Amino acid sequence: MINWGKELEEILKDPFFDNVKPLKKKPTSSDRLVAGFQEICDYAEAHGCPPTEETDRKLYRRLKGILENESRLERCRPFDTCGLLPIPENEIASEPEADYKPKELTEAEQLEEIMNDPLFDDIESGSDLGLFDIPDYMRERLNARKEAEYVGKRRECEDFEKYANGFKEVQQGLKSGKFRLVKFSVKNLKVGSYFVEDGMIGYLAAFDDEGVNRHGDRDGRTRVIYENGAEADIKFKTITKNLSVTGYSVIDTSEMTTEELEQCFTINDTDVESGTIYVLRTKSTRPEIAAIKNLYKIGFTATSVESRIANARNEPTYLCADVEVVATWKVYNVKSSTFEALIHKLFSSVQLQVTVDGHTPKEWFIVPFNIIEEGVLAIINGIPVEYDRDLQQIIRL
Repeated sequence: MINWGKELEEILKDPFFDNVKPLKKKPTSSDRLVAGFQEICDYAEAHGCPPTEETDRKLYRRLKGILENESRLERCRPFDTCGLLPIPENEIASEPEADYKPKELTEAEQLEEIMNDPLFDDIESGSDLGLFDIPDYMRERLNARKEAEYVGKRRECEDFEKYANGFKEVQQGLKSGKFRLVKFSVKNLKVGSYFVEDGMIGYLAAFDDEGVNRHGDRDGRTRVIYENGAEADIKFKTITKNLSVTGYSVIDTSEMTTEELEQCFTINDTDVESGTIYVLRTKSTRPEIAAIKNLYKIGFTATSVESRIANARNEPTYLCADVEVVATWKVYNVKSSTFEALIHKLFSSVQLQVTVDGHTPKEWFIVPFNIIEEGVLAIINGIPVEYDRDLQQIIRL
């Protein structure tokens, strides 16, 4: 009997077929879209942040085009390995995992538990329950489980106009300094308070307090309004769990009194001048440098700033270009090494990555000047802070 599979294999091994290749499938516009988005993800993974108009204009505009088109968003979401695309508003919020762990019982204890089940009480008492009727104690358990499994969902807030002005006030206050972001604390989450979760401002409008659970935690359904016009009725414990990871509390700051200002800034005989903190702006004409907005050098010198920058155009640490002095602060009782370590740590996520004449300058940062000013003053006054580059806000810890 002829083995046609083997015969065909021998025929195809003939050198005559060496140059025979299948036709290449032409890439579709959808394939090109996904390939382009994966290139953006590769950039974000390599640099730790998405491309901007200053760092890579081509990839930035490509990402902007995807974000502004719903069909492109849906096509690219399965390939979003870096969390660059927004999550749909109707996504279900996750509830906390149950803390209950089943107790391990011996065979004797398991048998005793079975025999003590309330179901046998109904049998012995001659209950009138039918075969498919559910006893009251089981119905209570089912209702409790149904409530526990209920998951809050985001939906459109029909009376959002009542809250819109409040969100505008908070947004403006965060820019002006009237409001400040601090590391999330449960004590700050009260009805009428604002918070920030994953870059979005939320407002706790109502809380149906169910009291303290067996773990000592408060819980209950809430009504949370978001600045994008959505609302959710997720559990209070779920909010606190999520905010403890990626959230901040919004605090209304009051102006310092004259006495407090004098206490902080009056120099006395025990203070020792350490030097000068300076902020510089480059005058470089190199296109890749000149195109970067909010690019500043933050440094510390024990000598005069003028003498320190006199030879800037020849030094890689100054990007081999002249510089402009933006601001200076005289500081006391601060070691230069300590300040530099703290400022580098604070703005490490926005540190400029560039090589000039074989050197890598470490004191250049891409951050708005008002943020630099706030960060420097916090370090001078010993206030623990961190910087959130997505929100462009200094966070008090």
